[in-house]
Amino acid sequence: MTVFAWILVALATLVLVLTPLRLRASRNQEGMVDFSDWALNLHSITLVIGLGLIVLRLLDIHESTMATWLAILALIIASLIGLSFLARWRRPRSRHAVDFAGDSWTRGPWLSQVAHVGLTIGTVLFAWLLLADKI
Repeated sequence: MTVFAWILVALATLVLVLTPLRLRASRNQEGMVDFSDWALNLHSITLVIGLGLIVLRLLDIHESTMATWLAILALIIASLIGLSFLARWRRPRSRHAVDFAGDSWTRGPWLSQVAHVGLTIGTVLFAWLLLADKI
């Protein structure tokens, strides 16, 4: 289970790095819903706190129940904010609205969908592993 947990940490770290890069690269494009910097910063900070506490747990530096709950709460907040980022690809309903053409990384939202839905599933798995004392 520990190897699986390290894989989840690596994937979550990838989301942590790529999300700000993609959001900042596509800022102010037509058809794109912009997010405020505080939402992106809160997403990054909560993910760093959650992952940091899980890494400390994986390295056997702490086994605090309070730190475990804080890690789970931080990951839940990061997951919810990340899922809200996916709303930027909503189809415009206005007759004169411009569709978002995509970014240079992909054609559409599939990369972000895989990353954030995967992170949400990973958060549930982390919560189960931590609360069941499997790691």
